[in-house]
Amino acid sequence: MRYIKSILFSLVILGLSGCAVRKYVPEGKTILTKYEVVNESPKYSFSKSEVSSRIVQKPNKNLFGWLPRVWVYYKTIDKTDRGFYRWVNKNFGVEPVYYNSMLTADSKRQIENYLNNTGFFKSKVVATKNDKNKRAKVVYRIKPKKPYTIRDVNRKIYDSAIAKEVQGIDNDMLVKSGDNYDVFVMDKERDLIMTHLRDNGYYFFTKENIVYEVDTNLMQKKADVTLRIDGQKHYKYKINKVFVYPDYDVKTANTITNDTVPFTFSLRRKEPDRQFHFIYGKNPKVNFKTFNQVIQIHEGDDFSQKKVSQTYRALGSLKLYSLSNISFDTVASGNDSVKLMNCTVTLQKSKIHHYNIQLEGTNSGGDLGALGSVSYRNNNIFRGSEVLRITLRGGFQAQRVENYIIDEGLFNTKEFGAEASIMFPRFLSPVSLHRFVSEYQPKTMLSTGYNMQIRPLYDRYIMTASFGYNWRSTNTLEHFLTPINLNTVKVLPSKIFAFLLDLETNQRIKDQYTDHLIFGLNYALIFNNQNVKKSNDFFYLKFDIETSGNLLSLFNNTPLITKNDNYHEIIGIRYAQYIKYQFDFRFYHYFRNRNVLALRFFYGQGIAYGNSNDIPFEKSFYAGGSNGMRGWQFRGLGPGEFINESGYDMEHIGDVQLESNIEYRFPLYGVLKGALFSDVGNIWTLTNNESFPGGQFKFDKFYKQLALDAGFGIRFDFSFFLIRLDMAVPLVDPAYPEDSRLRINKLQWKDVVWNFGIGYPF
Repeated sequence: MRYIKSILFSLVILGLSGCAVRKYVPEGKTILTKYEVVNESPKYSFSKSEVSSRIVQKPNKNLFGWLPRVWVYYKTIDKTDRGFYRWVNKNFGVEPVYYNSMLTADSKRQIENYLNNTGFFKSKVVATKNDKNKRAKVVYRIKPKKPYTIRDVNRKIYDSAIAKEVQGIDNDMLVKSGDNYDVFVMDKERDLIMTHLRDNGYYFFTKENIVYEVDTNLMQKKADVTLRIDGQKHYKYKINKVFVYPDYDVKTANTITNDTVPFTFSLRRKEPDRQFHFIYGKNPKVNFKTFNQVIQIHEGDDFSQKKVSQTYRALGSLKLYSLSNISFDTVASGNDSVKLMNCTVTLQKSKIHHYNIQLEGTNSGGDLGALGSVSYRNNNIFRGSEVLRITLRGGFQAQRVENYIIDEGLFNTKEFGAEASIMFPRFLSPVSLHRFVSEYQPKTMLSTGYNMQIRPLYDRYIMTASFGYNWRSTNTLEHFLTPINLNTVKVLPSKIFAFLLDLETNQRIKDQYTDHLIFGLNYALIFNNQNVKKSNDFFYLKFDIETSGNLLSLFNNTPLITKNDNYHEIIGIRYAQYIKYQFDFRFYHYFRNRNVLALRFFYGQGIAYGNSNDIPFEKSFYAGGSNGMRGWQFRGLGPGEFINESGYDMEHIGDVQLESNIEYRFPLYGVLKGALFSDVGNIWTLTNNESFPGGQFKFDKFYKQLALDAGFGIRFDFSFFLIRLDMAVPLVDPAYPEDSRLRINKLQWKDVVWNFGIGYPF
């Protein structure tokens, strides 16, 4: 009841603050809070979103009619000489937008121009202002005239070669008879023609060479459109020679003597040899074969802007180089009908060797520990811009083991591991797939790792190996395909723990401590439209799916696979069989002054079948920790409303995970930043289990078992890395009885959970 009263009180205060805004509004002014676009014609429609984008003055954003940020601005603007109020005003206040009749008139003109450009000539736009309580709403009422439609489309192209090229993309042309007259469609068609011509040798052709002549019939509301390309002669250019500077240095470029070394290669059988000319002073320490498929501009080919863009993208994937530049110069050919140009590619090397050391303290449920890692990266290990990464990790923790007498010293939990990976900037495969390679420039990845976990009750040894590919199909879409993914786990329980496992009736717990093998594949798709050069809103979406055991199951009745009881084994280890998929959706909204609202939604599910009763422990879902439900310790939440009283951290795993996060990030001072956040979510099992009462996912109950936390974070943002400290408290805890899960009025300092992390949580 107290909680409900608190909410009602907060809403009343918020409402009063919204009403209180008007007493701060100067006389003769009104705050613009809303605008509306109204189409008064039932016959003709236009894009309201496009019209809205032409409105110059945008109103203050409100929350159900309230203006809390404007209220904060008014309350603090006269106190900005003091540091705290200046910070509040800058990060939480927003300046009021006062109605401006001149900007409204400008918006009206912009809308009229848009309507004229889309064929609604001489349409009427009336802007009216409605005032109430010093708030203004502007309504743009539009009565569109009948739009002009295109009757005939003609072409006047004086250069026959250009005319033939344009004819080749007839099916892609955008301006068509019967469509509405639209200047913006014509401009897109100009871009289409220019792109096609520049991809087919016409280096100097621009969209300014293309114009549209429009003849309108006032009575019939028809328009005849003529595409005209100027009468000058346009030349197609071929590549003469390709010069590559594999170790270009701006400081010494004009002071050293360079050698020019021709390098001949062939991309495919039955194709003519290609040749690059490498220019360098000292040994560049790079294998020239590296550039065979990276540089897609070749002697004798027509100039292609698409090939230039693909080459830039491929060069950008070579970690050996930090900067690249491609330029063209015309050269005399001795034949007026053949135009030639040389291509020059300059490459500036980046640092080859990189080292990194990370140290962090841990606190899991009061158990103190430390983790550390040392990593090394070589950006040119085989002189082909192959990236080698080696990481060594180690850590220890003083872990309490309740109900057992074990004397192994203070730090009884230890973990050591090593990982190594190599990224090849080329496609390693017995199948060439030349077109796929040249279009998407896939990379090949090899990785392996070994991890040793020494715990009071058992030791676990994990070995991993994988082989896969990574490529981009567009600027926003990235793919990861790992056809070979191997993971073996060996568990050595102590005598006491082995005895306890024999007595354990919960097969799921027993399975987590048995040897198993994962052999399968996984695929991940990532969409990310972030522009790193601009602070614009962007979306991030990741979908990945992995399977295990399906290929091995085909050999169940062969000598390769042996049967032990009801399960199949390979080299004496039971293999896991399951499918797992997950969605990770994020949205980032940028406010002024570098404030960011980050939203995340995650859903994942794993299904075991065939040779497995449950998905392996390391593939299971968990909740709690610095990157998820921050009001709980790592693996400290769920499944469902189950509460762990045994002391095993292994029990806090599930087959289903649902989680959503919201975080408001804002600058404090210099590299110091702050964040307010809240997390909601949980994990569940798919099947009922007597050892996990309340842990099964059920549609009529899961929403009652969602945990909720909130907190505040401090971040030290050094651009190249970020250190994060988050403080969170559980507000709703599903481990309590249903009528006692709300914990707001019962919180104590001991309930505060501190999380330390490197980088943002999402």
